[in-house]
Formats: sequence, structure tokens, C-alpha cells
Amino acid sequence: MKKLPFFFIILLLCSANKSFAQQFNYTSTCQNAYKSIFKLKINEGKQFLFKEKQSNPNNYFPYFIENYSDFLVLYISDDIQLYKKLLPKKTERIELLSKGNKNTPYYLYSQSSIYLQWAFIKIKYGDYLSAVWDVKKAYSLLKTNKEKYPDFLPNDKDLALLNTLFGAIPDNYKFGAKLLGLKGDIDEGLRDLSTILKDPDLPFKEEASIMYTMLLLHLGKDKEKAWKMLEVLDIQLDDDNLLNYFISASIAHYSGRNEKVIEILSSRPKSTTFYPFPYLDFMLGSAKLNRLDRDSDFYLKKFLSEYKGGNYLRETNRKLAWYGFVFQRPDLYRFYISKIPYLGNNSLDEDKAATKEALSKNTPNIYLLKARLLSDGAYYKRALEILDDVKTDKLDTQDKLEYYYRKARILDDMGQAEKSINLYIWVINSGTKSNTYFAPNSCIKLGNYYESQKDKKSASYYYKKALEFSDYEYKNSIDAQAKAGLNRIQ
Repeated sequence: MKKLPFFFIILLLCSANKSFAQQFNYTSTCQNAYKSIFKLKINEGKQFLFKEKQSNPNNYFPYFIENYSDFLVLYISDDIQLYKKLLPKKTERIELLSKGNKNTPYYLYSQSSIYLQWAFIKIKYGDYLSAVWDVKKAYSLLKTNKEKYPDFLPNDKDLALLNTLFGAIPDNYKFGAKLLGLKGDIDEGLRDLSTILKDPDLPFKEEASIMYTMLLLHLGKDKEKAWKMLEVLDIQLDDDNLLNYFISASIAHYSGRNEKVIEILSSRPKSTTFYPFPYLDFMLGSAKLNRLDRDSDFYLKKFLSEYKGGNYLRETNRKLAWYGFVFQRPDLYRFYISKIPYLGNNSLDEDKAATKEALSKNTPNIYLLKARLLSDGAYYKRALEILDDVKTDKLDTQDKLEYYYRKARILDDMGQAEKSINLYIWVINSGTKSNTYFAPNSCIKLGNYYESQKDKKSASYYYKKALEFSDYEYKNSIDAQAKAGLNRIQ
């Protein structure tokens, strides 16, 4: 239930540009800067931008591209001090771009894109109220630009993006949508994006295709279609583009292809020309832990040693604790689990779950833990074999709840959904007073199943039931899935 890869990919693909009139000139140097930045060759891109500013001081396009650079760097680094340092750049660039040629669709569009990018940066760094107003401003500019230039495709792309994302917004954030006057509709947004992609004149079609693929995967819940879209895009995994490795590994992860994640990230380029991206080691270490590899700890420790942000520190220490437990090193489990409450931030669902485990003082059941890791990596047969050896009459109430939840999930993911239904129902009925995510997520899974069977009444019942649970880990993610499900079947 990781959030960072999903929103990171979606938002860095929010804007596409062709050529600006007069003071918005997409010169060859600007093109080179743009390409370098989107390969994560940030310094190289900045060098091109400096060159363009020196040779064409009246060209405003470099400042727009420069915002991409800040967006990527802030999302990758998770550095709060850098965020505070770069934040004034948003106002400076908006003011500068507002002095440009008004007789081009890119005049308002460039400003709306900067507002939108910074809105999501602010969300990442916890500045929620300010982010809402930036999204409101971006939406207003896009609507105005749409009225002035109804055939301008980048407007349609970003409006479809907002429509899709707001269709999945959790109830506790609806106030932001109301301020915008935007209800949001996932299916409508995805249909609009699909239509836009068919237009041969769409600028930077590959970027828009990736954006559509990620939305399809996370909100449309079509893993196989998303993976096939990635293959259709023919993203090249070579030594010249680190971003392609991240995108490919993220889609592989979310579509249940753990072996592909390991294959992709193990072969990624390591050149210092790329901006440091330690999160890729977190992804690789997590994928290898799912396979129960003995060297998985190396990558998780490498992430901790190089990462400068505050998120995922608790989650990474929990994974290292699990590593120690799985490989019969209880001393390592105690060492890492005891550190968790004192590390970094506690805002992400993953970090909250790690904190909860640390404070509970409950040692995990090794069989259930192994089954969880293996099933997270889609090694269902191995996970099921472990569960089949567990004597359920020896389990306490909490472990029994997890046992049946794990078994239901594995059977479901193996394509045997009918066998999982009664298990999910048992978990829901038995877990009404539990503060774990097993019961509410079972509701999501049953909602997904009945939605696939075109049984909207049953699907709606379980999606709504998922929203009734409170005070458990991963609540934000599960609530968002429930909301997205209800939106899809309306």
C-alpha cells in the first residue's frame, strides 16, 4: 500500500509542452534539458537550462522546465530543509511566467502546471491547507484556458487527471474537492484520458500513456491491462535513464511481479550522473525480503544509510526486524523493533503500522510472517504450503484472524476467489472489534469480487462496510479503495 511511487509517477507526468510562442520558446537546448531531467540527470539538465538562460534571457520556458527539476528532487529526497529552501521558487516562477505572452494556450497552462506540481509537493510535506488552494488555483486556470482554447489537448489531459484523482478522494478530504466544485469520477476520467491518448497530435504521448497506465492500475484496479500498457509503451531500460527503471519496477510491484522488480532494480544503472535515489534500494530490499532472500537486509540498510528524509524509516526498521525474525535472529528483531517509535515521521500508513507493532510488544508468529512476505511477493504456492502446516487450534484469537485472512488473500490472488469468500466473511464477522486491517480489507476484497461479477448491490454493501471500521493501520489506503470502488459502480 505504498503511496509514494504512485503519486510520484502520476504528478511528474502532469504536464506536456510543445512550443511556446514569443517568450515561450521550446528551443533545442530546452528540449535537451527536459530530456535530461526526465532521465533523472538533474545536474545535466540544469546545465542546459543555464545555457539557455544565458543565450536567450527573454525565453521563459527554462523556468517552467526548472520546476520539473525541483518537483523531482523534492519527491525523491524527502528533504524538509530543501523543501523550505525551494518553496519561494514557486511564487517567483509564477510571477515571471505571468509576464509572458498571453496569446498562447501555454501562458495559463504553464502556471496551472506549476501550481499543481507544488500542490502535491506540499501534500507530501504536510502543508495540506496550502496545497488545497494551489490545486484550486490550478483548476481555475485550466478551466479558463479550456474556455479560451477548447482544442488544446494538454488542458484536457490535466482536467481528466484531476477528475480521476478526485473520484478516489477519501471522505475526510472531501472539503478540498468541494472548494474546487469538482465531484470527481474515476471511470469518466479514465475514459477521457484513453480518448486523449488516441489523438495523434497529443504532445509527449508516452508520458501521458504512463500516467494513464498508473491510474488504470491504482484506481481502475486492472493490473493486467496496466502491465500490458507498460509493454506497449516499450520503455527502454538502458544505462541512460534511471526514471524508466523506477516506473517499470513500480508497475511490476503493484501488478504482483516480484521477480520482475528484482530483475529490473538489480540491473539499474549506478552512475553518479543520476540524482541519488535511495528509495530504489528500499524497493529492491523489500522485494528480496518477500522472496526470503538472505541478502535483502543489505539493500534495506543501504537505504537507511543514504536516505535523508523522514518517511519509511520506521517501516524499513520493521522489515529489518522481520528479517532477523525470519532468519532466526531474535536479537536483531528486538534491536530494530525497539528503535521504531523514535525514528522519523509517523504519517504514512506503513510507518504507522510499524509503530503499532513496536508498541504492541507482541512477537509475530513466524509461520504467518513468512506467509505474509511470500504472498506479498506473489509466491502463493510457497505461502499456502506454510499455512497448511499451521495448527489453527494452537493459535490465539489475533493470530487466527490473520491466518484466515492470509489464506483468503492467497486463494483469491491465485484465482480461486470462490474459495476465499467464506474465509473473508469469517474474518469480517470475527474482526469487528479488532484494530487490525484484516476485516476492513476483507471487505475491500469482497467488494472487488462482487464488482467483477457485476453484482453492484453486494459490492456496494462491502465497500460501505469497509468505511465503518476505524482506528486501524492502513486506514487511509483502505478508505481510498472503498471510495474508488463506490465511485466505479455508481
